[in-house]
Amino acid sequence: MGKYFSIKSIYKIITTIIAIIILGFVLFQINAVFQNNITFSSDIFSADVLDKDIDPDASIWPSSANRSSSMVVIEESTLRVLSQSNKDMRLEMASTTKIMTALVVLENLPLDKQITVDDSAVGVEGSSIYIKRGEIWTIRDLLYGLMLRSGNDAATALAIATAGSVEDFAVMMNEKAERLGLKNTRFENPHGLHADGHYTSAYDLAVISACAMRNEDFKTIVGTKMYAVEGNETHPTYYFANKNKMLSVYDGANGIKTGYTKDSGRCLVSSAERNGMQLICVVLNIYDTYNTCATNMNKVFDEYIPVEVGKSGDIMETFDFDGEKYEIALAGDLVIPLKDGESFKLNCRFNISDELSAPLESGSIIGKLEFYDDNRLLFCADIVNIDNINDTGALRKLSAYVGDWRISHTNGETEQIFSVDRSVVETRRG
Repeated sequence: MGKYFSIKSIYKIITTIIAIIILGFVLFQINAVFQNNITFSSDIFSADVLDKDIDPDASIWPSSANRSSSMVVIEESTLRVLSQSNKDMRLEMASTTKIMTALVVLENLPLDKQITVDDSAVGVEGSSIYIKRGEIWTIRDLLYGLMLRSGNDAATALAIATAGSVEDFAVMMNEKAERLGLKNTRFENPHGLHADGHYTSAYDLAVISACAMRNEDFKTIVGTKMYAVEGNETHPTYYFANKNKMLSVYDGANGIKTGYTKDSGRCLVSSAERNGMQLICVVLNIYDTYNTCATNMNKVFDEYIPVEVGKSGDIMETFDFDGEKYEIALAGDLVIPLKDGESFKLNCRFNISDELSAPLESGSIIGKLEFYDDNRLLFCADIVNIDNINDTGALRKLSAYVGDWRISHTNGETEQIFSVDRSVVETRRG
C-alpha cells in the first residue's frame, strides 16, 4: 500500500478534494446570485439594500422595474428646471413623502414640545425607530428619527400630535400642496407606504423640497449625519445615523431623503450647494439613485452659474397714474442660474397686497413680482415703493399689469429687457 500511496501523494489527493469542494461551493454561490438577479456595480455608490420602507426581506429589485421613471434638477430659490426627464409624471414616492410631513409639522408645532407616544404609532410596518407606547419624545427628536432613520412610527406619532389623526394630517398635507400650486401630488398618509391615490411628480416633490429647505430647522435636520436622542425616564438614549449616503460622498451635499417600497421603486431627493447655487435633484423609480443624482447635479453645476440679475433697490419700472409717478424697486437681490450664451424669457405679473392702506412710506414692501414659465409660477421677488404713497388706489391698478423679462448671459455679460403691458413701457438695463 505504501509503495503506491506515499504520504505526499495522499496529501495531494486530500488537497485536490478540498479544492474541488471549495470550487463547487463558489460556483453554487455565483449561480445563486444570478438566480436572484443581484447585480454588483463598480460605481462609487453601492445599492442600498437596507433602506426598505415596507419589507426588510424583499428582493432588492423593485417590482415596479418596468414602470416609468422620472428625474428633475431645479435651483432652489427660483425653482428653475435645469435638467429633467418625465418631470410631471405621477409616481409613488415612498418615504420621500416625509419631506412634506416634516414641513407641515415644523409649520405647526414647536420643536421642544413633548408628546406621549400613542398606541397607533407603535409597530407601524416598515422602517422604524421602535418607539413604545407611553414614551415621552420631543417633536425635535421625532423629526430626526423621521428624516435620518425614516421611521414610519415617528411619522405616525408626529401626524397624530399635529392633527389628531393620520387622516386629518393627510388633509393638512394636501392643503399645503394646494397652496404651493402643485398639480400632480396627493397624500394619503405621512410615511409613504403604498396607498391608492398617494403620488407625486419629480417636479412637485422638488418644489416641496425647495420650500422645506428654506426652513432652517428642516435644513439642519436633513444635513445631519449622526444625532443622539438623550434618554429620559421613559426611554433610553438613541443614536440615529443618516441613511442618505450623499452627505458623506458628494461635494456640497446638504440633504435630503431616501425612499423605497416595492410599489414605488427606489427614490431619492438630494440637495447640494456649490459656488452659491443650491440644487435639488429628485429621482423616482430609478435603481441607481445615488449615481443618477450625482451625475445630473454634476452636469448642472458644470453648465450653469448663478447670475445676479437684480440688486436690492434696483428700479424695475416707473408708472404714471393720474399724473403721479411711482417707481417700483426690488426689495432684495435676485439671482438666476444661467448658462453662458443662454437667452430666455419669463412672464411677469405684479401681485399687490390687498391690505395696503395709505400713507405708505418709501421702502415699504407693497407686494411681489411673480415670474411664470408656461403659466407655472416659478418664483417671486418682493417689490417696494421708492417714493411715499398717499393714494393706494393707484397702486392697486398695478395688479392688472403683466410683462416680460428677457435675459441673456454671454461671456460674463448680462443683458436684460424688462417690458410691461406688451411693451407699452420698456426699460433697458444691462
